[in-house]
Amino acid sequence: MNNSFHENRSVGLLLTFIGGMVDSYTYIRYEAFASAQTGNLILAIIQAYERQWNMVGKKLLSTLFFFIGILLAKFMIDYFRRKELHFWRLFLLYFEALVFFVISLSFLQPHPAVITVMIAFTAAIQWISFDKINGLTYTNLFTTGNLKGVATNLYDYLSTKDQGAKTRFIHFLLVVTAFITGAIVSVFSYRTFGTNAVLIIAGLFLYLAISETLMVWRFQRDTNIMQKK
Repeated sequence: MNNSFHENRSVGLLLTFIGGMVDSYTYIRYEAFASAQTGNLILAIIQAYERQWNMVGKKLLSTLFFFIGILLAKFMIDYFRRKELHFWRLFLLYFEALVFFVISLSFLQPHPAVITVMIAFTAAIQWISFDKINGLTYTNLFTTGNLKGVATNLYDYLSTKDQGAKTRFIHFLLVVTAFITGAIVSVFSYRTFGTNAVLIIAGLFLYLAISETLMVWRFQRDTNIMQKK
């Protein structure tokens, strides 16, 4: 596993599925994007023109904390690399599960700005911390760059028959499919369960955290056994 559980395809695709759910949920529930800050800024400009200042403030706060989350994630990557602590991303998955569970609690519901800030901050950290699948870059929060990867690598494969381009095409196609599927599931979940749909997101993070913890534990156990032989 070479200390890179976060690059496993199953991890990346599930995080992208969750990313689609989160963006869809936050827009339906709070009329703001968790991670698509381009959309937030455009909507903020439109709403500023229409003097909807409370909506503008919510979107600008989301963008600000998304920016802060990126800075924190970069700091953590450098810090834990220097300390040679390889599995710190596991704690991030547990943290995300906790954040989305807290978001489901009733006392936060009257404060949508707080919720969108919490989601944007957490999503930014996830985006920077989980940025590759088996060495190939991808984005688990939005799909524009991934869609570009689908189109450009499809063209390259059709024109050159390069197998590397085919591999990248399949890689990006799976990522885009995961994101779209997550967004669709989120819409139906919200229509069915209302605000409790966010508990599905919390549960998926918890499942991913526990499954990857068990995988890391087995890896460490087998490594220790091999070293003793």
